[in-house]
Amino acid sequence: MYRNRQCNCSCECNQVDAIEDIQRSICKIKAGIKDIQNGLNDICCCRISEGIKCIENGLCKAKKGLDDVIEGLKDFEFECDYRSNTGIKDGVCGIKDGVKGVQEGLCDLQNGCLCEGIVNVREGLQDLEEGLCNLIKGVSDINDQREKRRKNKGCEICPGTACENRYDEICGCFGTDYKI
Repeated sequence: MYRNRQCNCSCECNQVDAIEDIQRSICKIKAGIKDIQNGLNDICCCRISEGIKCIENGLCKAKKGLDDVIEGLKDFEFECDYRSNTGIKDGVCGIKDGVKGVQEGLCDLQNGCLCEGIVNVREGLQDLEEGLCNLIKGVSDINDQREKRRKNKGCEICPGTACENRYDEICGCFGTDYKI
C-alpha cells in the first residue's frame, strides 16, 4: 500500500501512502472544475476573454490532477474488492472524457463559436464532475476496506482478536459464491 512497495510492515512508518497522493490530486481536479465553472460564468456575463482564460487555467489544473492520479495509481496496490477498483477506473475514464469535452469546447470558444463552445464545455464539465464523484467513491471504498482489515488483522496469527466475517471477506477476494 506504500509508494514503490518499500514498506509493507505494520509499524507506524512515515512512508507516503499512494492513496494520500491520489487524494491530493483530487483537490487539484476540484480546483480545476471550480475555475472552469467560473470561466463559464464569465462568458455568460459577456466577459469572453476572461472566461476563456479561466477555463484554460481550470483545464490545466484538472489535467495536472488527472496526471497525478494516474501517477499515484502506478504505485498503488489494488484491493481484492473489485468494486472499489471499478470506481477508481470509472472515475479516471470520466475525468478523461470530461477533459476532452472541455478541450473541444475551449477550442470552439477560441474560434468564436460561443454557443457550441458553451455546450461542449458544460457537457465536459458534467463528465468531469461525474468522474470525480466516481473517483472519490472508489478511494473511499478502498479506505473503508483498509479500515476493515485493520480491525480484523491477525485473527489466525494472534488468538483472541475479533474476526467476524473473515470467510466472507476471503471469498470476496476470489469473487466466488461458494458456501461451505
